[in-house]
Amino acid sequence: MKRDPEIQKVFEVADDTLQAIQGYHLYAIAAQRSSDKDKIAGYFPDRGIRITPVWGRYYDKYKLVDFFSSAIFEPIQARVSLIYITSVFNDSLSRFIHHLNEKGHRQDCSAHAHYRKQIVWAYKKCKRCPLCAVGNEETLKRLPITFGIIDDARRLRNLMVHNHGLFNAKYESDAVISDGIKIRLHPNYSEFKRNPQRPISAIIVTKDVLEFVWYHVEALHVLHNSIQEEFFGVTEGYSYQAEKKPFELKRILFGNSEVEI
Repeated sequence: MKRDPEIQKVFEVADDTLQAIQGYHLYAIAAQRSSDKDKIAGYFPDRGIRITPVWGRYYDKYKLVDFFSSAIFEPIQARVSLIYITSVFNDSLSRFIHHLNEKGHRQDCSAHAHYRKQIVWAYKKCKRCPLCAVGNEETLKRLPITFGIIDDARRLRNLMVHNHGLFNAKYESDAVISDGIKIRLHPNYSEFKRNPQRPISAIIVTKDVLEFVWYHVEALHVLHNSIQEEFFGVTEGYSYQAEKKPFELKRILFGNSEVEI
């Protein structure tokens, strides 16, 4: 049986984008570390910076460049990458569910359901993947950890977007508990629990971003194989080599290796 092309496209777009996020993150960190801050300052407006079509704010461009030249750049870039990673994965789950429902394969989770519920849906689908069992025993055994990390990324993202990246009690209480998913907590969370009145930041860096990408990509591959097997009778797992997909950044970023920039 052939793979469903719409399901495969959802997978490939998310897979490519997650890999692109990793590449861009590594490039941004390398560029910042090797940059000349005086030259960078020359590209900024001198005294004011536009914040709306009509409003501006005065600032010191040298202070701004110094701020980003310090050790703070990496955790800021890591926050941006994390938000992008979780958005891409969340969207892929919604579109998987939407296409399955549209094709008459009714799911017990809505395409508009809370991301938390969609993670549980994806975890259950991955666990029922006979196609993945041969040669991927460690991947399947790791699923409770994999989805614990995926859910941790979701909750950390919520802190970044809704709470200035500061820990709160909901970070732990909102964790997914389903069929053995291993709850993972950021190491700095213990400081917050000792004194909840003290503002403690959820700091993530490049090693965390890489880990988040790896586990989201792995789960995405298992989920795609599981869907194609369960609903479309596909008996072979997805393979970059079989699909003749080289690692081309233009194709990964823009969907077209011939695009002119």
